[in-house]
Amino acid sequence: MRQNETRHRGLAAVELALLMPLLFSLLFLLVEGGNAMHVYSILQEASREGARQVLQNNDVSGIQELVDALTEQLPGDDPTAVVTMDADAKAVTVEVRYDYQSFYGENPILEALNDDQPYVFRARTTMPLP
Repeated sequence: MRQNETRHRGLAAVELALLMPLLFSLLFLLVEGGNAMHVYSILQEASREGARQVLQNNDVSGIQELVDALTEQLPGDDPTAVVTMDADAKAVTVEVRYDYQSFYGENPILEALNDDQPYVFRARTTMPLP
């Protein structure tokens, strides 16, 4: 009977060794995906607030400073805000662009998936002019 228990323990160790890479990959994807969603949420909120400020003040001069203040918690370079006013459609569009920084810092896996180019997140908000 003891010999049978020893075999089962060895089998459990082999199964664990085979499943660990899969489990670590899933954990990596969950953490990185959650970070990407958090970053995009911050960018979307910054673009909304930028569009609201343009509507309230009818001035585009302080939008970059507002976006910088709202996204100061993001690592890496500051996002870029691009404001477009379309007189024909009577609308203002604020687009915020950001080179995504991995949760893990330097991440060769993500860089290799995108031909060593940074992932650029874009959040855009369009609001009608009064």
